Parts: sequence; structure tokens; C-alpha cells
Amino acid sequence: MSRYFFCVLVIVSCFAPTFHASAKQPKVLTIGIDGLRSDAFIAAHTPNLDSLAANGMLSLATRVTSEAVPQSDTVSGPGWTTFLTGTWADRHGVTDNTFKGRDAKQAPHGFSLAKAIRPELRTASFLDWTPLQQFVTTDADINVVVTPNSKDKAASAWTIADQSLTLAAEPVLQHDDIDWVFVYLGSVDETGHGYGFHPSVPAYIAAIENVDRRVGKLVQSVTQRQTIANEDWLFLVSTDHGGEGTGHGGGRANPNVFNAPMIVSGDAAVHGNEVKRKKGEPVAATVDLVPLALTHLQVPIAARWQLAGRVDGWIKSTHP
Repeated sequence: MSRYFFCVLVIVSCFAPTFHASAKQPKVLTIGIDGLRSDAFIAAHTPNLDSLAANGMLSLATRVTSEAVPQSDTVSGPGWTTFLTGTWADRHGVTDNTFKGRDAKQAPHGFSLAKAIRPELRTASFLDWTPLQQFVTTDADINVVVTPNSKDKAASAWTIADQSLTLAAEPVLQHDDIDWVFVYLGSVDETGHGYGFHPSVPAYIAAIENVDRRVGKLVQSVTQRQTIANEDWLFLVSTDHGGEGTGHGGGRANPNVFNAPMIVSGDAAVHGNEVKRKKGEPVAATVDLVPLALTHLQVPIAARWQLAGRVDGWIKSTHP
């Protein structure tokens, strides 16, 4: 392990109604697993993700694009900006991995929206894809970026970077008076690009299983908090796209790419494997993630934000 080196950047700065008011303090852990294809997730041995799914909702057909927004595409730039802002590309402005056109004023990061209403909330971001910190997550109170070693084979470098991120996030989740944490893990996507996005690809399945172990460490850190008895944690897990062959671009017509697994877990979550909505209503999508976090944190969602996501079908309308 000693031959691997990472550049770590740490920056510290000291439409949906709210459905429930818990006596416990609401907290959110959002985990993003880049390039996680649904059928490969099912094929892999993932006891930690499975445990989260068993305590909530797992949708394997969550959309990462919108049929009504042709700018939304199955590449990481727009995918993660949608994931982190609760808006589609027609509002956040990102259509590719250059992040050109990013409109942070019109579509702020979810952390910024939360703090606009509840400035006392404390947020943390852990990621190893640097552009996300540059263009989206710049307003986190704790912002940790691990840069994979470019001299190493891509999949291996990103696997080690994910492990380093997890190690950095664990003490924050265990001890900090944190309210909303985002952890991005990139090794599954890099492995897919190198070997293929498919359940028959051993390296891709191994990458998913390795990330599942990272997820287990993160969740375990939450359960080890001294204040856990007085807290109400909501766990949100999803991805920016699936994959086909060794890529995922131009996947708006390919369900292996535009469908994604998404888990909403915790006492507030509806249990099941299908997000039930009325005919004609928007289908479950990763654009729902920010509204879910805000709603759980008891942040009223302002109409002026024009968030595209919904929370119904994911969490209970009443939650003691």
C-alpha cells in the first residue's frame, strides 16, 4: 500500500411539503456509486446494500434521464449534477463532463438549499472525482477530495481512492455533529470502462462487491455514534447511470444505461421494490434525491427552487 500516493484537499468552513416531524434529530447519508448497473448489482454479493434495501425501498428502474428534457444524458457531468441539485439539465445547465454551462445560481447544490432555510445545518462531502467539488459541492462545511494516482492502473487507483475516502468519512460519521453527508465512490465506473459494464464481467462484479464493503463501513460508523439513539437517519444510495459494453454515453434509449438502482432506507422509508405513483405523475428518478434529503431534514421546499423531484412513494407521509 505504501507505493500509492494521493493528493487530499480538505476545505472546512466554520415540491414537496415537510411530511413528518420526528422527535429524533433527522440526519441524512447520501452515497453515490458511479456507474452501477442494476442487473449487475443484483448479481453481485452485496450484503450491506441488501441490508439497507431490506429496511426501505429499492427501485431497480429509477430513471437517470428525463424524457421531457433531451439535454439530460447518461454521462457523469449531467448525471451527478442532477443527483446533487434535484434538477434536470435544462435548469442546472450541465450536458457533458466539461460542466460548461453550469448554472449554480439557478440550480444550487442541495446543501446550499438546506442552509438557505436552516443555516445551522452542518454538511460534509467526500469524493474522488474532482470536477464535482469544482462545480457542484463547493458549499460543503467539510469538503474532502481524494485524487487517484494517475500512474496506477485506473481501476486499481480508484479502488484505493474509494477506500481512502471511506477512511476519511468514518470519523466524521462517528463523532461529528453532522446533518447531511455525501460520499461519492468512483471505482465501479472506472472498472466498467476498463472491463465492461455487465453482470458476466468478474472484475465489474468484484468492484461492486468492494464498494459494498465501503458502504458497510460508512453505515457502521453511523451506528457507532454515541448520539444514535436520539437520531433518525435516512440513507440514500444511487448512481448517475448504468452501462453497456465499456461505456454509457448516449444511453437515453438503453434501459441498461438509463435505469439505475436506488435505495431509500431508514425508519422514514416506505418498504418495497416499486415506487407507487399515480398515472401521469413523474416516474421515480435520481432527481428525487435532493427533495428526499430536504424533506427528511425538515427543510420546507420553496416553489422558486423549481426542484424536479418528488418524495411520494419513497418515504412515509407520517413518521413518528
